[in-house]
Amino acid sequence: MNNDSRELLGRWWSNGEWINARCTFDTHVQDLTPVSDKNDTRYIPAPIDLHVHGCGGYDCMQGEAALRAMLKAALKTGTSALLATSVTAPFQDISQFIESAKNVIDSPDSDAALLLGVHLEGPFINPEKLGAQPPYTVKPDLAIVRSWLDSGIVKVMTIAPEIDVDGQLLPLLLAHGVKVQIGHSNCSWHQAQLAINQGCGITHLYNAMGGVTHRDGGTATAALAYADFAEIITDGIHVEQAAFDIALRAIPNLYSVTDATAAAGMPDGNFMLGSLPVIKKGNQVQLPDGTLAGSCLTQTQSLALLRSWGLDWSTIAKLSSARPAAWINEAKLGKISQGAKANWIELQADTVVAIWVNGQQQGLTNSPL
Repeated sequence: MNNDSRELLGRWWSNGEWINARCTFDTHVQDLTPVSDKNDTRYIPAPIDLHVHGCGGYDCMQGEAALRAMLKAALKTGTSALLATSVTAPFQDISQFIESAKNVIDSPDSDAALLLGVHLEGPFINPEKLGAQPPYTVKPDLAIVRSWLDSGIVKVMTIAPEIDVDGQLLPLLLAHGVKVQIGHSNCSWHQAQLAINQGCGITHLYNAMGGVTHRDGGTATAALAYADFAEIITDGIHVEQAAFDIALRAIPNLYSVTDATAAAGMPDGNFMLGSLPVIKKGNQVQLPDGTLAGSCLTQTQSLALLRSWGLDWSTIAKLSSARPAAWINEAKLGKISQGAKANWIELQADTVVAIWVNGQQQGLTNSPL
């Protein structure tokens, strides 16, 4: 135990089970020593969000300063690490977004959620399934994509397989280790199955894709039948409980995302989602025409909703942390074990009371739903 080490007693979710233990840690877990004493305080790995556009009034495509502010707000609302997520935009705007994210990764702030990389949601998506995406969809441009991949920080990309007519985009992304997800797509279940068989995951399951039906099904049908990994928005608005329960039974590595916008953690009002104005009213974010436009969901609210739906904390830990970390191959996140980052959520009396990041306890600023 070095001079910077600390200790906590509690019940820890480690290696898929609960143990009563003394955790010795600095910025990383040094040891978990089982103890006989029981403690009511429980700890699960801290949430990791692989699909988040903004928080605290800041949109992550508004430049480096806004991105840094968004990461600080995200930490205070329960997110330990995330992928900053673009919206469909002109190539130059996406390139600038990647440059800003690279600057933050190279020089991170200590009082902020960890930026793991970027998730490019578009622009190679189907214009018939825009949802709340700005109308800048285009056919794949491999030279531009290569320039984005040269940054080394593109971790996930959402595409519509039917837009990749020449079949060159998906192999390029996979060859660079990018996790490709099907989303904003109008492809058939069979087209989706072929992409899933090549290693694709699913972006915001059920939303902005062909639905579940016994004939002529789309991406959602293929996801429930064949997907290994899929993200799902857990605000209770984008997906209701029964549909969530179906997905939880069907998809081995289903994981939760917020798809949060700048409105997350904020009072009702007007915000931006990329180039689009959006309005927060209550627990929803909408375009002026009423279309759902991402969410105002925070991680603490997501955890509370999943608990209200009857999930145990072990399952919630998998959904919110372990599986997203596994999807993007973050070996030191999503777990509480020797060598892992000292990032966890503190639970008392079934309530989230604090988030710990790099071994430091952080207060939370918002209340659960």
